[in-house]
Amino acid sequence: MNPPEIAAFMPILIGLCGIAMYFITRLLPANLRHWSGTLTGFLLLAVFGLLLSVIIQHAAYPAISFIGLTGGLLVTGIGAVAAWSSAGNLDPKGPVQFYYPLFLFALAGAMAVGFATDLFTIFVLVELSAVPVYALCAYRHQEDPLALSAAIKYLLQGVAGTLTALLGIAVLFVLGHTLSISQLPSALAGADPLPVLFAAILIVVGYGVKLGIVPLHTWLPDAYARAPVGVTAIMVGPTKIGVLIAMFLSLSALPATGTLPRTLGMVILFFAVVTMTAGNLLALNQPDLRYVLSYSSIAQMGYILLGFGIGLFYNLPLGFTAGLYYAIAYAMMKAGAFLSMDAFARDAGSYETARMRGQGAKHSVIGISFDIFIFGLSGVPLTSGFLGKLLLEQAGMVTATMSGVILALILALNCVLSLGYYVPLISTLMFYGPEGDRSPVNRKTIPLPVISAIIFLAVVTVYMGLFPESFEWISRAAAQIFMGGVL
Repeated sequence: MNPPEIAAFMPILIGLCGIAMYFITRLLPANLRHWSGTLTGFLLLAVFGLLLSVIIQHAAYPAISFIGLTGGLLVTGIGAVAAWSSAGNLDPKGPVQFYYPLFLFALAGAMAVGFATDLFTIFVLVELSAVPVYALCAYRHQEDPLALSAAIKYLLQGVAGTLTALLGIAVLFVLGHTLSISQLPSALAGADPLPVLFAAILIVVGYGVKLGIVPLHTWLPDAYARAPVGVTAIMVGPTKIGVLIAMFLSLSALPATGTLPRTLGMVILFFAVVTMTAGNLLALNQPDLRYVLSYSSIAQMGYILLGFGIGLFYNLPLGFTAGLYYAIAYAMMKAGAFLSMDAFARDAGSYETARMRGQGAKHSVIGISFDIFIFGLSGVPLTSGFLGKLLLEQAGMVTATMSGVILALILALNCVLSLGYYVPLISTLMFYGPEGDRSPVNRKTIPLPVISAIIFLAVVTVYMGLFPESFEWISRAAAQIFMGGVL
């Protein structure tokens, strides 16, 4: 097998390992089941290393899928740390034998999207990734009854999005008689542009439900808050990036003629502005830290869509690069923030921000890491979040148009708005108040796998901000998502 074939086979391997993990976990006694998480983490780390070697050593190989490899690196990297953190958090007497197989199935589907070559396969892979997550969201339903209602809400809205996207794909098939990404642009060249636009909007709306864009976001806060933190980590990163790649690969199969690219760009820019603004406003004054980070995730998706919208509307490759880079940076920062938040909450005995006062100072390593994630999400220099937002601002400015400058200004204003909840958050967690409890009495110990996962994500967040040239393949991956076919 040549390097691209080896990389494309990895999602199948992960899925097969998911089946094997069910039997392995069933055979282990309850007191040893946490090793299933460790084993899952090392499996994903091994795949991560293989993909990294392919992208470094065989970058010049013909027909290599940079978008598939980039998505695969993100999926396996965050998946590995999420599996390690789960190993220290799951009740060994619970249905752990179902957790890790579903976990791996979700990652396999998200990873395979970038290697798909037709719209229906992309759709199936998105669903393969989503269905296990529906079940995993309800994993803690016995200790948290609201987890079941959150999972049902996600399921119902996810199915609605699924049917909407499938309808758009069906319309394109009727018009072009093929679903191949490489063949559809020429097949649709002579088609009526209105049905093509209608199908494209259906795809954007359908996948937009799973991305949590406003006003299709109502499932997201409860699902993120009630799912196990390891599941939330893969929801904010791997599965969301899989859907993002699916949406824009699907749009890349449309003809690049006429006004279609600009119209779609305008639609995506509208959703981007509404999503980032609404997400930041909803995050203000949330007493529960889970919901602060959840609504912040909605705002961050608006930033990501802004880059892709600029790329489409202005035919600007930098917009795609900025959007993809920030999506990767966001996934790592937000996964780390949720893991840190859960560690603080377990020690404090509550998810209310006010009751976590001083937790960052008490657990200094996790506190510093959490600060790094929050600094990155708010755009502080020396973090990947700052570089991502700088690229987005640059993409708006280099258009040399008033509309592009206005978009850059809206992004800057939203970054300022986000400080309204980020600054109080850091102040509360990092400093003791007059009544601060500095004693560790009746406190839970934070598992070492959780601490190591958080530190790893913090280090990568800083590394990407300091050495962006190390990720040249992100630009190549972005170049494979363009209207008129995958280049």
